Amino acid sequence: MKKRKIKKTKPMFKKKRSAAKTVLNAALIVILLLGIAFLGYSVGKPIVQFIRGRTNSEADSQPASDTLEPEPSGTESSETDEPEPTVSEPVEPEPEPEVGKRILAVNLPAEGIYDEYLGKRIEFAAENGYYGVSVELLCDGGTVAYLTSNQLAASASAISERGITDLKAAAQKIIDAGLVPYARISALSDHLASWDKSLCYLFENSTSTWLDNSISNGGKPWISPFSNAAKDYIGGFVGEITDAGFAGIIAGELEFPPFRNSDLNYIGETVKNPLRYEALVGFSNSLSETLGAAKIYAVEIDARDIVAGKAEILNAPDTLNCQKIYIKYDSEAIGLRLERSDGTEVSYAGLSEQDKLRVVFKTVGEALSQSGKEIIPAVSDEALIPYLVELGYDEQEILVY
Repeated sequence: MKKRKIKKTKPMFKKKRSAAKTVLNAALIVILLLGIAFLGYSVGKPIVQFIRGRTNSEADSQPASDTLEPEPSGTESSETDEPEPTVSEPVEPEPEPEVGKRILAVNLPAEGIYDEYLGKRIEFAAENGYYGVSVELLCDGGTVAYLTSNQLAASASAISERGITDLKAAAQKIIDAGLVPYARISALSDHLASWDKSLCYLFENSTSTWLDNSISNGGKPWISPFSNAAKDYIGGFVGEITDAGFAGIIAGELEFPPFRNSDLNYIGETVKNPLRYEALVGFSNSLSETLGAAKIYAVEIDARDIVAGKAEILNAPDTLNCQKIYIKYDSEAIGLRLERSDGTEVSYAGLSEQDKLRVVFKTVGEALSQSGKEIIPAVSDEALIPYLVELGYDEQEILVY
C-alpha cells in the first residue's frame, strides 16, 4: 500500500525583520513595563498604607499589658515631657473672732489699789466675753481716781492715793485684752475742788459759797455749770483721758443739785430761770468738743429722773451734742410709786420685775423718741438683759454695773 504524503506548509526559512521594526518593538515593551510599574505603585501604595493603619489601630485597641515598662533614667529627657504644675490648695480664711457683748463698769474700790483691782476686772471681762470696760476716773463727789497733772485737783487733795498710776498703760491693758476702753466721769457732783470759788455756786451779788446744807450738817459745795472755770477744770480731765487712748467717755451727773426754794432765792436768777437747762447742755457740749469727734461721747441719765420729768438736760435733746444716752435703771431707786414733776403719780405696784422694766423703758423710749440719740440701758442686774434684748436694745454696749 502506498504511503500518503503530507505536505508541509511551513516555510523552511523565517522571513527576515528590518532593524527599524525591531527598535520600535523594544521601545513599546519598555513603555509597557513602565506603565505597569507606575500603575502598580499608584494602586499599591494606598493599599499598603490602609493595611498598616488598620494594623496600628488594632494594636492600639488591645488592652495595656500588666508588665510595667522600665522608667527612663534621670539623665534622659523627652522633648514632650513637661513638669506637672504645682497645685496649691486654697487657704481657708481664719474665722473672725466673735465680737463680745456688754460693757463692764469698773469703779474705784473702797479698799485696795485700783491698778490691781482693774487688772482683775479686765481679766474677768475678757474671759466672760465682754465687749468693753468702762473705768471710773472722776468719781461722784469729786475724787480723781488716777494720777493726774491737774494742779487744782492736787491742791484740793482730790487725787486718790490708791488711784491708777499710769492712765495710758491702763487703757492699753484693756486693748491688749481684746476689749474697748471707756472712761466714766461724774461731771457736776464735785464737792472737793468746788470749794474753789471760781467753780461753785455763789450767793447772788456775793462771794459767799452756796452749800447744799449747813456746815454743821455736812453741807457741801457743787460745781456750777454756769462757770467757765468749771468747764476748764473738768475739760482738763477729758483731755488727759483722750490722750491716754480711751475710745470714749460716759459723762454722768449732768444735773443741778436738789435745790430747795430758799436755795433758789439765795443763788438768784441763774437757777430760777426756766431756761437754766441750757447751762447743763452747754457744759456737756464743752466736754464733747474737748473729747473730739473721733471719740465716742455719751451721757448717762437715771431712768427715774426721766419718768419723773426731772431730767432737765433732756428739755431740748436735739441741742445735746452726744451720740448716745445711757439710761441707768435702778429698780430699788424707782420704787413702787413715783411722783412726777407735774404732781401726778406713777404706780408699779403688782408688776413683776420684768414687767416693771418694760413699763419704765417704754416711758423712756417715748420721752426720747424724737431725740435722734441711741438709747442704751445701764443695769446692775444682768438677769434683766435678756428682757432688754427682747425690747430691741443692742446687747453689745449695754453697761453692767
